[in-house]
Amino acid sequence: MFDLDFFVTIPDVTKKIDTHATVAAGAPGFRDCEQCGQSFKVRLQASGRQQRYCSSRCRQRTHRAKGVDPVARRRDLEARWKVVAAFSFQRYLETIDDQELAQVARLVSSAENLFGLGVDPVAIDPVLPKPAAGVDGLKSAPVAARPEKQQAVRASDFGEVAGLRPTQEQAAIIEAFSSGENLIIEAGAGTGKTSTLKMAATLQPDKRGLYLAFNKAIATDARKSFPKTVECRTAHSMAYAAVGVTYKHRLGGRRLPANQVAERLGLSTFVAGEIRLDARAVARLVSDTVLRYCRSVDKNLHAGHVPYVPGIDAPAAQAALAAAVVPAAEFMWADIRNIDGVFWFSHDHYLKMWALSRPQLDFDFLLFDEAQDADPLLASIVQDQKGQLVAVGDACQAIYHWRGAVDAMSTWPAKHRLYLTESFRFGPAIADEANLWLSELDSPLRLTGAGGPSTIDTTANPNAILCRTNGKALSEAIRAMDSGTRVALVGGAASIKRLAEASLDLQSGRATSHPELVAFNSWEEVQEYAEHNAEASDLATLVKLIDNVGSREIISAATALTDERHASLVISTAHKAKGREWGSVGIAHDFTEPKVGDDGSPGAIRRADAMLAYVAVTRAKRQLDPGGLAWIHGRGSGKWHNPEW
Repeated sequence: MFDLDFFVTIPDVTKKIDTHATVAAGAPGFRDCEQCGQSFKVRLQASGRQQRYCSSRCRQRTHRAKGVDPVARRRDLEARWKVVAAFSFQRYLETIDDQELAQVARLVSSAENLFGLGVDPVAIDPVLPKPAAGVDGLKSAPVAARPEKQQAVRASDFGEVAGLRPTQEQAAIIEAFSSGENLIIEAGAGTGKTSTLKMAATLQPDKRGLYLAFNKAIATDARKSFPKTVECRTAHSMAYAAVGVTYKHRLGGRRLPANQVAERLGLSTFVAGEIRLDARAVARLVSDTVLRYCRSVDKNLHAGHVPYVPGIDAPAAQAALAAAVVPAAEFMWADIRNIDGVFWFSHDHYLKMWALSRPQLDFDFLLFDEAQDADPLLASIVQDQKGQLVAVGDACQAIYHWRGAVDAMSTWPAKHRLYLTESFRFGPAIADEANLWLSELDSPLRLTGAGGPSTIDTTANPNAILCRTNGKALSEAIRAMDSGTRVALVGGAASIKRLAEASLDLQSGRATSHPELVAFNSWEEVQEYAEHNAEASDLATLVKLIDNVGSREIISAATALTDERHASLVISTAHKAKGREWGSVGIAHDFTEPKVGDDGSPGAIRRADAMLAYVAVTRAKRQLDPGGLAWIHGRGSGKWHNPEW
């Protein structure tokens, strides 16, 4: 058995071998035990390493203190050594000159039996002649011709890595990752991107890494499988630990109605020609300006963050609007940063504060998952780091542009762009369905199904139904529960149930104890707030749902929902289904087909719609009922592009 430290730094290989050779020659010496501190005489071990402990008892105590099982540790190091030694030594041989190669050949030849290195003798010429005496024993030495450069070592040649056997595509990614250079990994739906990252990180046991996940659930799952050298976090969790915890008491606080926001900011009616904005509308522009600033990479808030108002096109009118909005936005931002501030405080705010501090994370490499869904601020934080940067994602699943996300993969500073196209989630039939949407998106990516048999067919009893809108998801849940089906709604309905209960109080003229609505005196004020405040986008969706479905109906449906573990049917929006999978999936009929053009050609598909459809159809493992997306099959072989893309 031998230590991985042997090749921690490959250029020092000759020094390492000489050190062990000296011990092997019987040089006497004493050293202190690393456990008890007692001095003991160094004895040669079978591997050629010097002892670190005076007895096996001290060695076991050290391992127990570290929580390490000695037997498991030995097996783990042996498995890792076979990979690291072969790969690192191969790379080293490709960089040295002929004289150094000759020296290494002699040293390896003499040390091979002593250390059990397992170096392939073909990799080094075994008949290199001994050099003539000279400086360092190498000067003016006649050497044999250097062997031809070896073919790059493939990870698949190493057998299993972290309990998995890499595919050819995964092997290429693992090898590129080992170079230490930045890279991009385009990973199609179900192609095992997390497993690939885990294998790559496992083969770098001497480096500390950060796996940056899109949400808490993904980070929690990753923590269970990644090696201990990789920390799995979300950007918000890191920002919260650094900044947000100071504002903990303000998170989830009460919201102020638009008229109170306008009053606190001292806003008045803004008039530009025929356009007239009352103080409440200006208040919304102020909050929207702060939100756009928080999601930008800009250090200072400026007029460029003021949203465009239709009708205010003249440069003079735009400048006048900015002059009214920007100072108020700066005042609001100063209040938000105040620990005792009164304006609404959200997770976007402390993330921006953290980003402004230009944090430098102490990691050798950073694995940025779901990079296609990053907003400019998060992308800038990651790209500002000094270690190796790896962006992973699927550009065709970038379904959050509506909330300011950008495809960071399109501008990622990387030398390598590699692909994962073999999907282990589903078989060829569903892969073909996914490729129809990839073709509409003009993506170079095409999936192959390696996940077993799959079918495209109608089904009356799918495991999951995916909808485009929250309203359709809730109505599907109500319809299924009316027939006696146990239904679960992804994301749950507790928040909307509480909001519906609060809406009944406000509609009846009663005050509500709902923490976010406690400042409102009527449901009309809530509706107005949702309409006129940018930071209320999440609330606006729920308010619209309550108005369309009805408060009592929502409360009844939310109460009757089942936990997903015990449900026979799961219902979700396509957005919330991202990252999930089910055996059989049905697509709801609120994914509408574009209208046919005047020339009879199929209507243009909006890019965002095509991406959402691609996400939806790739959630199924065995059976897909395309339902509301079946119209894609009737579009023929041509493609029609929306000029807005």
